[in-house]
Amino acid sequence: MKISRGTHKGRNIKTPEEIRPVSLKVKESCFNIIKDIVPDAAVLDLFAGSGALGFEAISCGAKSVVFVDHAKASLEVVSENITALGLELKAKTIYGDALERIKDFKIRNQAFDLIFLDPPYYQGILNKTLQRIVEYDIVSDFGFLVAFCYESDEFLDKYGYFSLILKKEYGQNRVLVYEKSDLSGNI
Repeated sequence: MKISRGTHKGRNIKTPEEIRPVSLKVKESCFNIIKDIVPDAAVLDLFAGSGALGFEAISCGAKSVVFVDHAKASLEVVSENITALGLELKAKTIYGDALERIKDFKIRNQAFDLIFLDPPYYQGILNKTLQRIVEYDIVSDFGFLVAFCYESDEFLDKYGYFSLILKKEYGQNRVLVYEKSDLSGNI
């Protein structure tokens, strides 16, 4: 898989065999949508898999990326890519369950400007994760969530202080962009 834009454009990143990475077409479309959000953003790549979204964000000017995944093999590959791209000062990996790590970020008072959510499809994980992010409030004011799901996965237009601002479909895949705007947290 290649990084498609920015300072690392054209660089290859290794991809673990057992994951389903976001397709190049969907990734490029997503970054066309969020191109003004990424520069200088603190990014969280939950369910990182190959880390393709986080690496694209760094290449497009994100100041830092944290990659979280529960698969050690995926994080080993992400770590290899961090080293190969010379990004040790901008990127780190955290092993564990995404829902538990969200809680840990809150405990450490760590917030992100942009969070990528690309959980396994068909398991209802997206809704649980969005609800957990609202519960623990780990997104900076007026930050964004970019979620990827299957066309038949259920989702809401509003999660607490997050409002859906864009929904795009690419074949059987859907990209959802939420903005943190209603800081009261009312649903």
